[in-house]
Amino acid sequence: MKKSMSPADRAMQIELVRARAALERQSLGRGVSELSHSLTPSALMNSFFPRLTSRKPSDWLFKALTLGRQYPLLASVASAAFSRVGKRRRLWRIAAGLLLSWQVARAMKK
Repeated sequence: MKKSMSPADRAMQIELVRARAALERQSLGRGVSELSHSLTPSALMNSFFPRLTSRKPSDWLFKALTLGRQYPLLASVASAAFSRVGKRRRLWRIAAGLLLSWQVARAMKK
Protein backbone atom coordinates (compact mmCIF):
# COMPACT_ATOMS: atom_id res chain seq x y z
CA MET A 1 0.00 0.00 0.00
CA LYS A 2 1.07 3.50 -0.72
CA LYS A 3 1.69 5.73 2.18
CA SER A 4 -0.46 8.89 2.10
CA MET A 5 1.39 12.18 1.71
CA SER A 6 1.40 14.97 4.16
CA PRO A 7 -0.07 18.30 2.94
CA ALA A 8 3.44 19.78 2.69
CA ASP A 9 4.66 16.87 0.53
CA ARG A 10 1.56 17.12 -1.65
CA ALA A 11 2.11 20.87 -2.14
CA MET A 12 5.77 20.18 -3.03
CA GLN A 13 4.72 17.51 -5.55
CA ILE A 14 2.20 19.88 -7.16
CA GLU A 15 4.83 22.63 -7.47
CA LEU A 16 7.28 20.19 -9.07
CA VAL A 17 4.67 19.14 -11.62
CA ARG A 18 3.86 22.79 -12.37
CA ALA A 19 7.55 23.63 -12.80
CA ARG A 20 8.05 20.66 -15.13
CA ALA A 21 5.02 21.73 -17.20
CA ALA A 22 6.34 25.29 -17.43
CA LEU A 23 9.72 24.02 -18.62
CA GLU A 24 8.06 21.83 -21.24
CA ARG A 25 5.95 24.76 -22.49
CA GLN A 26 9.07 26.93 -22.69
CA SER A 27 10.94 24.21 -24.56
CA LEU A 28 8.04 23.78 -26.99
CA GLY A 29 7.90 27.53 -27.61
CA ARG A 30 11.64 27.63 -28.28
CA GLY A 31 11.33 24.71 -30.68
CA VAL A 32 8.53 26.41 -32.61
CA SER A 33 10.56 29.61 -32.79
CA GLU A 34 13.62 27.76 -34.11
CA LEU A 35 11.45 25.93 -36.64
CA SER A 36 9.97 29.18 -37.94
CA HIS A 37 13.49 30.64 -38.23
CA SER A 38 14.77 27.58 -40.09
CA LEU A 39 11.97 27.90 -42.66
CA THR A 40 12.98 31.38 -43.82
CA PRO A 41 14.22 31.59 -47.42
CA SER A 42 17.78 32.42 -46.38
CA ALA A 43 17.96 29.48 -43.97
CA LEU A 44 16.56 27.12 -46.60
CA MET A 45 19.09 28.40 -49.13
CA ASN A 46 21.85 27.92 -46.58
CA SER A 47 20.76 24.36 -45.89
CA PHE A 48 20.66 23.42 -49.58
CA PHE A 49 23.73 25.36 -50.72
CA PRO A 50 25.94 26.09 -47.70
CA ARG A 51 28.85 27.46 -49.71
CA LEU A 52 26.78 29.73 -51.95
CA THR A 53 25.13 31.71 -49.17
CA SER A 54 28.42 33.10 -47.89
CA ARG A 55 29.28 34.55 -51.28
CA LYS A 56 28.37 37.87 -52.80
CA PRO A 57 25.83 38.03 -55.65
CA SER A 58 28.68 38.80 -58.05
CA ASP A 59 30.32 35.52 -57.04
CA TRP A 60 27.05 33.76 -57.87
CA LEU A 61 27.20 35.26 -61.34
CA PHE A 62 30.80 34.09 -61.79
CA LYS A 63 29.78 30.61 -60.62
CA ALA A 64 26.88 30.64 -63.09
CA LEU A 65 29.29 31.53 -65.89
CA THR A 66 31.61 28.71 -64.83
CA LEU A 67 28.70 26.26 -64.81
CA GLY A 68 27.64 27.56 -68.22
CA ARG A 69 31.04 26.71 -69.63
CA GLN A 70 31.00 23.26 -68.03
CA TYR A 71 27.45 22.45 -69.07
CA PRO A 72 26.62 23.99 -72.46
CA LEU A 73 22.98 22.97 -72.18
CA LEU A 74 22.55 25.45 -69.31
CA ALA A 75 24.03 28.22 -71.43
CA SER A 76 21.72 27.27 -74.28
CA VAL A 77 18.63 27.37 -72.06
CA ALA A 78 19.67 30.73 -70.59
CA SER A 79 20.32 32.26 -74.01
CA ALA A 80 16.96 30.99 -75.27
CA ALA A 81 15.23 32.55 -72.26
CA PHE A 82 16.99 35.90 -72.78
CA SER A 83 16.39 35.95 -76.53
CA ARG A 84 12.61 35.84 -76.06
CA VAL A 85 12.47 38.92 -73.90
CA GLY A 86 11.05 41.01 -76.75
CA LYS A 87 11.58 44.76 -76.99
CA ARG A 88 14.04 44.79 -74.13
CA ARG A 89 16.24 42.14 -75.69
CA ARG A 90 18.91 44.66 -76.58
CA LEU A 91 18.98 46.00 -73.01
CA TRP A 92 19.33 42.47 -71.65
CA ARG A 93 22.25 41.79 -73.96
CA ILE A 94 23.96 45.03 -73.00
CA ALA A 95 23.45 44.31 -69.29
CA ALA A 96 24.77 40.77 -69.68
CA GLY A 97 27.80 42.07 -71.58
CA LEU A 98 28.51 44.67 -68.92
CA LEU A 99 28.24 42.10 -66.14
CA LEU A 100 30.49 39.70 -68.01
CA SER A 101 33.13 42.33 -68.66
CA TRP A 102 32.99 43.45 -65.03
CA GLN A 103 33.53 39.87 -63.86
CA VAL A 104 36.43 39.37 -66.25
CA ALA A 105 38.06 42.59 -65.06
CA ARG A 106 37.51 41.59 -61.44
CA ALA A 107 38.98 38.13 -62.03
CA MET A 108 42.04 39.63 -63.72
CA LYS A 109 42.71 41.88 -60.70
CA LYS A 110 42.97 38.84 -58.43
